[in-house]
Amino acid sequence: MLNFGPDLLAWFQSALSGMAAPAVIALVLALTTLLLEDLAIAAVVALATQGVISWELSIAAVGLGIALGDLGLYAMGFGARRIPWLRRRYVGDRSDWARRNIQKRLATAVLMARVVPGLRLATYTTSGFVRVPLVPFIAWVVVAVTLWTIGLYALSAALGQALAEHLGLPPPVAVALPILLIALAIPLVRSIRRRFFSPMP
Repeated sequence: MLNFGPDLLAWFQSALSGMAAPAVIALVLALTTLLLEDLAIAAVVALATQGVISWELSIAAVGLGIALGDLGLYAMGFGARRIPWLRRRYVGDRSDWARRNIQKRLATAVLMARVVPGLRLATYTTSGFVRVPLVPFIAWVVVAVTLWTIGLYALSAALGQALAEHLGLPPPVAVALPILLIALAIPLVRSIRRRFFSPMP
């Protein structure tokens, strides 16, 4: 049993140092991608820049978290087949047609859904709902996530270096800033597009 005082303080310090272990950081970041993908990427790039976690482990953790989230969307679509109203309405000729078309263009569908905001939920859940074969779907998700993650890392490293040099920002802040700006810009663009391009009543 822990006593209050030195024992409790020592236990707390060891718990904090254990939480700073690269494996624990990688796990937390992988789980964070399920909620806030852009924030997790910005955080992990900043941590890798500081040397808290290796670049390789950070890419693997973020990539794994993103891929698991994508597969979760597929699983949600697959699970929706159990809802009687959806089954009656969409399972049959419509789902056969959708499955054939998605399978025919699976690479394009997965890659486009990864980079175009708003497409991922619809594309991946529909893929699960119409039972697009899982193995090819996983393969293309892995390709898309790998390209996306490495691309964001490269973009943030290149822009971050320029920001650090020209604006004098600390390197961890400079490399995280481009991803955070992209994350903030996407909802803003959506809002502007809705406001100016929605049909008039």
